[in-house]
Amino acid sequence: MARDGGSRLTAVCFLASYIWLSCSLQRHSLIDQPRLSSFLLLFISGAAAFIASLFSKWLPGADGRFDSEAALKGMQSSIPHRPRRFYLPCIIFLIVFRLEIVHSVIQDFQCTTEGIEAFLPVLLAAHEFFSHRTPPVVSDEPEDMWGDPLEDFKNWLISSPITLLFSTVLFSYGVFMLGDLTPRSTYFCSTLMNKSSYTVLMQWLGVFIDAVVLIMLWRVLSWARTTKSRLRTLGGILILASIGVSALWLETRISRHHEIVGHYPFKGIGSLYFFDVFSTGLLVSTLIISTALWACDSTVIEPTAIATFTSGMIGSIQNVLLIGTYLQPSFGQPLLVLSIISSGFIMFTYANNMRWIVVFKRVFLMGLLVCIVLASAIFAMTRHKLVDRHPVDDLVYKSRVEADRWLRHASVSTTLKLAVAEYKDRHHGRDPPPNFDKWFEYAQKHKSLVIDRFDQIEKDLLPFWGMTPQQIQNGFEKLKGLPDIGIITIADGKVSHNRPKDIYHEATMEDILWLITPFAEYLPDMSIAINLKERPRILVPWDDVHRLTMAGSQSRFQLLPNRLRTRRDDSVLAEGNLINTSRAPLRSTSSTHPYISTKKFRQLKALACPPGSAARGGVQWDVRDFCPSCVKPHSQGQFLEDWEMFLDPCHQPDIFNLHDFHTTPHLDDLHQDLLPLFSRSKTDSFSDIIIPINNIWAFLETEMTPFDKKKDIVVWQAPASESRVVTPRSLVGGHRHRLAHLANNASAGDEVSMLLGVQADGKTKFQYEQTPTREANGPLPFEFAFTNPESRPCEDASCQLLLREFGSREVRNVLDNRYVMLVDSADGPPHHLLPVLRSTSVPVLSSIFREWFTERLLPWVHFVPVDPRYHALHSTMAYFIGLKNRGPINGRPQLTDGRLEDAGWIAQQGSKWANKAIRGEDMAIYMFRLLLEWGRIINEDRDNLGFKLPE
Repeated sequence: MARDGGSRLTAVCFLASYIWLSCSLQRHSLIDQPRLSSFLLLFISGAAAFIASLFSKWLPGADGRFDSEAALKGMQSSIPHRPRRFYLPCIIFLIVFRLEIVHSVIQDFQCTTEGIEAFLPVLLAAHEFFSHRTPPVVSDEPEDMWGDPLEDFKNWLISSPITLLFSTVLFSYGVFMLGDLTPRSTYFCSTLMNKSSYTVLMQWLGVFIDAVVLIMLWRVLSWARTTKSRLRTLGGILILASIGVSALWLETRISRHHEIVGHYPFKGIGSLYFFDVFSTGLLVSTLIISTALWACDSTVIEPTAIATFTSGMIGSIQNVLLIGTYLQPSFGQPLLVLSIISSGFIMFTYANNMRWIVVFKRVFLMGLLVCIVLASAIFAMTRHKLVDRHPVDDLVYKSRVEADRWLRHASVSTTLKLAVAEYKDRHHGRDPPPNFDKWFEYAQKHKSLVIDRFDQIEKDLLPFWGMTPQQIQNGFEKLKGLPDIGIITIADGKVSHNRPKDIYHEATMEDILWLITPFAEYLPDMSIAINLKERPRILVPWDDVHRLTMAGSQSRFQLLPNRLRTRRDDSVLAEGNLINTSRAPLRSTSSTHPYISTKKFRQLKALACPPGSAARGGVQWDVRDFCPSCVKPHSQGQFLEDWEMFLDPCHQPDIFNLHDFHTTPHLDDLHQDLLPLFSRSKTDSFSDIIIPINNIWAFLETEMTPFDKKKDIVVWQAPASESRVVTPRSLVGGHRHRLAHLANNASAGDEVSMLLGVQADGKTKFQYEQTPTREANGPLPFEFAFTNPESRPCEDASCQLLLREFGSREVRNVLDNRYVMLVDSADGPPHHLLPVLRSTSVPVLSSIFREWFTERLLPWVHFVPVDPRYHALHSTMAYFIGLKNRGPINGRPQLTDGRLEDAGWIAQQGSKWANKAIRGEDMAIYMFRLLLEWGRIINEDRDNLGFKLPE
């Protein structure tokens, strides 16, 4: 390969930029604006090529590859054919066309076949095979008619283009096989909305165009006399291609200028996008320039083959390291793939006469690959072990211990004196709010189990301590004029509301009024704004929330006398101007209906995450593949362990593609300022203040049929008419749609990793196995379906689309079954969570929302948690239901008995706990505590207010 240090440096730059781009492009804000991003990246790369040409004398090949006629004649056999005149316009057109194919393929990425791009070196090798020219042998010696046949065969084998083609096919196919080892997401390819065969055809066409562009560009650049002229030619091609892409981008913008996309400026989005463009542009420039220089110094097949080999080796080693886990149940296949890639590439280096591979000598690389294969085999043998104990056993046990610890921590105080001391200890010395004694008396009278632990209130209100009361009041005045906002007013111990026109909204306000009235006499005068929509509406960037939280935390420390502290804090808050309540809400300028596009909505949620978090870096555009790094922080193996961490979306950017809340437009006002809005629920990205609000299903009578008398079925149902909007992405990525598809419409190629029992040493042990989804569904009694009830008939186009894709079933009483799957609606938490929790059925909960009681529910004690990716759904339910005598899986009968006693215990614990800690009285106690805290925050003299025990 490389013949000098300069060429090796070019190869290092190529490989480093390629690996960096491969790792970083999984999540990128550039994907949201593909044509604009392509234009900017091409333009930056072209400009970089022109700038690099100014320093060409320091780059490899600066003196030209064949400046003299003698050199030209001596290298005729190794240089490509002379380019034709039409090559340049063809290259520019094909680059633009190729990018359009990329955009098209990404739109239906779940329908693609992984690994097709690995065959690019094969196409280049095929071109080499058909255009191969045997160099003439010039010698004065007569030909030896009796040469060594074995030596002749060896020389032919090494130099033959057949060997080059065969070795390229071998390692490229090995890289292609990696696709079979990659776990897939439950994001599916719809038979109605997507065309799988067309998408795969576009993939193959794209790879063919890549080969054509590389060959034509190689010819054009190789026949340029110097590195300077090569770089300037390359820069011109890239800039002209960027102009072509910009024309398409402008055409798209003009044709869609009437579309409602949410016209208000969003804080932070532009800066994040252009930072990504600039940083990625530098990487792409390095990759393109180093590829061009390297190809001109050798052949075009070398850089593409090494890039493909590098991707294959990285993927193979990652799969070997995962052997024995749910991500890689297979033992032999990762080793086979690694061996094929390694042996194929070694053959390729000989066939292509590569003595150096980047910075490694060929013999050293051979030894290294042999060591890697042997070490991988030894490692795989040590990892391929059976699991003695089911992970859910451990999770249930640890959760029981955690539940006891949580309750002790939440109910430390038995007297008012202890409650005050505990409050001050948990709030850094701050006194409880005024009338805290009345709240404690009320909580004791109504036998509240939770006295000391109100973490959600503290988290919701802390940023408001960083604002002055006047700023909070300005925010409230702004909310008063917005639609779907209810106003609760407390004055002189009496409660009233503004009587909304909508009867459902008025019923909600009446419920809140009824909840507050018993303790209203102990509350300070105030007015609060209630969000009457199901979706939260306050989405503040993390930087602003963090700044307010820090300011609020500092003002709580009583290090100065009250009078001095008050004066200092007010001046700090005023000077900081921490909130600008004059900014307009984020909504469309259209007077008909607010609208914020899905793309902008996702970007805003990313800005609500801290810098450095996975979600802040961009949305995961790879919807086809499962994201292991997204689930690892909150999971124990395949199973969800840490519910609190799971509710934080900032470490799991893939969730923005896997839930209706994220994949449908936001049809309500959205605010990036911290406004005092009280909402029923929210995700962790939002800054609404959670308030206990009933829904119409919250306190319905629940039947109490014994658990063991119920049907052994896992049931979920939802009216199809409940979906307000169904977008192409939400149809195949929405959490409810994926659940229905998984149980009813799984394709023949879909697979799931299951933890199955095996008999070993007379005991039942466990191992993960890759199982066809249809086969895994067979033994498990899943009944997941949309319904079309007469009371809520399916009328609009979105609803009809759901019925065509998933069908429907008759409405049934879900509480007749042992297991009830509870998933969110498109806008909020499950409607039937509390009735199911109070029943004798097991709640199987998959939700991304918080409500006022969320912190009181513990997974594996009060409910069975299921990640909305559903990758552990089969293993989880198989643990409780059992697989014994339910039919074969993977060709053998299953031996695992069901753990009905654990399921019954969870159903019992959930019911008991709901009737003790999530009653109507507990709602009132939570509301009482919340409004006492809020009343102090909005008081001008808040730093001097507090409850003190009498001396």
